[in-house]
Amino acid sequence: MKSSNAFKIALAAAIVAVLAKAFFGSQEMIEPIVYWNKCFLKDQGECEAKKTQEFSVTPAPLSIPQEQLDDLKTRLSMRKPINGGILSDDPWENGMNPLYLEEILSYWENSYDWRREEGYINDNLSPHKTVIDGLDIFYLHVKPPAVSSTTSHEKSIPMLLLHGWPGSVMEFRYFIQSMHKLNPNYEFIIPSLPGYGFSQAAQVSGMNPCQMAVVVQKLMTQSLHFDKFFVQGGDWGSVIAHYLAFISPNEVLGTHINMPQVRTPIWAIPYVYFFHWEDGKRSGLLPLGQFPGKMLNLWPYLFQQATRPNSVGIGMQDSPVATAAWILDKFYSWTDPQSDISKGDLITNLMFYWLTGSQTTAATLYKEFMWSETSAQNIKFLAAQRFAPSVSISDFPHEIYPNPEVVLRFLYKRIISYRKEDKGGHFAALEYPETLAKHVHEMVELQFTNS
Repeated sequence: MKSSNAFKIALAAAIVAVLAKAFFGSQEMIEPIVYWNKCFLKDQGECEAKKTQEFSVTPAPLSIPQEQLDDLKTRLSMRKPINGGILSDDPWENGMNPLYLEEILSYWENSYDWRREEGYINDNLSPHKTVIDGLDIFYLHVKPPAVSSTTSHEKSIPMLLLHGWPGSVMEFRYFIQSMHKLNPNYEFIIPSLPGYGFSQAAQVSGMNPCQMAVVVQKLMTQSLHFDKFFVQGGDWGSVIAHYLAFISPNEVLGTHINMPQVRTPIWAIPYVYFFHWEDGKRSGLLPLGQFPGKMLNLWPYLFQQATRPNSVGIGMQDSPVATAAWILDKFYSWTDPQSDISKGDLITNLMFYWLTGSQTTAATLYKEFMWSETSAQNIKFLAAQRFAPSVSISDFPHEIYPNPEVVLRFLYKRIISYRKEDKGGHFAALEYPETLAKHVHEMVELQFTNS
């Protein structure tokens, strides 16, 4: 009996030790893999040349070969008629609305002008590239007018903007304008995540959100030499922003997210469902009866990309129709029905996947988050929520995962500003850029007031 009890005590102690290490261990758990480029397996000379470019910064204006655009137009013009399957009163019930998809594809083929968008990006958003841990990283660098002709950061308020899937750096095009109306001194750095539009994908396994935080940290501190900066993120960007705040508390002045990535603790479910009320109604969680259907509707894409990203990604790389159907279904499902994202903006976002063939590598982030050898680092996210530097949250009603404020305040211990919006969804920067900008600007003002 004593030996049995001793075994149980030892086992319990071991479990506690593991959990303690996972949640409260040192920051050494988030260590970068030294090199993400496999050139060292092929050509040592190429590898050494790449290393000499580490943290170098070069302008990278977009100039897509005409042959690539002609190929896209040909594929669109030769698309087969869409068979939408069973008709329903709700054309979105079975996924992508066939009629809307045909409308988008027709606009893409006949009216959309990439060259105009390319010119806008080059003239207004200042695309650049740098090399970090062997990878070419693409980013937009929008400086305030006061420092547009100099490398000085003294007059600017630097802010790192982080997108997710199935978004791109172009989500922030109107948000930047709204922020500059509030304060013209903002300086924005908007990287494409590794494996997303024009940024090179890792060639070895392990590029999960922890490692992406290390990459963007190096972008800000070693490529661009910022001492302090703010961070804003949605979707994967919100996850990466938390890691970044956790590993760089001295550099990150403040973090704002518009997708609070939490799960209600089991012990709290009865409280938030049955006892806690907000604004005269029971919590912000789904009614119990709606929860299974909502999750079954939502999770299949996540399971697909977290287990077999190649199976869906390779098909998209060969077909603009498949790319549009898979991605735009999410834009419809995750946005406020009253928001009005233009066809042109939706297609520009698609182009960042199509022109770079990044459909598969972008989807692979889900698999890396769930299953890579370094995925244990993701446990740090829970610790980062509770112990990271202060965070501001914009809570939009049509976000993917609704969470009541009481749960957010439990899991994010240092919320300095919380705003429950009355409109907007997952792609807030594109749906309601002025609304998001007001809260982000408020976060910056609060940080400067309290510092």
